Amino acid sequence: MTTLHTDPATHDRTRTQTDDQPSLRERKKVETRSAIHEAAVRLVAENGAGQASVDAICSEAGVSSRTFFNYFPSKVSAIVGLSAFVVTDAQRETFLQGDGEKGLVRDLCILVGDIMDSTARDGVDRAALRELLGRRPELAPDVIKLASDLRLQVIALAEQRTSAERAQLAVMMVMSAVDCALHRPLDSDVDTEFTRWLFDAVMTMQALARESLD
Repeated sequence: MTTLHTDPATHDRTRTQTDDQPSLRERKKVETRSAIHEAAVRLVAENGAGQASVDAICSEAGVSSRTFFNYFPSKVSAIVGLSAFVVTDAQRETFLQGDGEKGLVRDLCILVGDIMDSTARDGVDRAALRELLGRRPELAPDVIKLASDLRLQVIALAEQRTSAERAQLAVMMVMSAVDCALHRPLDSDVDTEFTRWLFDAVMTMQALARESLD
């Protein structure tokens, strides 16, 4: 099994920033997206996921169902505030620059952590989402299901650096740590230093397996 060696803090990630101001149309799109997301969260918090239908969310947000589906594919994605987890071309290229299994699990932590961080950059409030999951735990399976496509994307990438079986095991270990983050008590460190926390969680899993199997 792949062993972790390098601290992910040493990984140099370059993000492109722009000073261009968004157009009026873009600002309007952001406002509409936020209104739908906030309406979905309010309805779930007040009445539970079962009462937060797409029609109810549209009524609360003051938009049509057509507008809703222009922004979100389902009510769960509206609640989370994310259409889908996406691996960008830059993330894919950086991950594939790795050398086979060397540092594979470390690179998976960095990749998944960066994808999760990108949701925050897109306006998803992870702390608020985790607080909502704490109050409405029935949502957790649907949120995890939303990440299933991401898991398949990451496995496909990992298979380009190792065998299919070992790629699946490595990705499942990292995604199990993500699942733990969703269910643990609110902790600002998990939200502000997610990649670091993810790496430490996988290291703990590795140590626990080694010590308990000896």
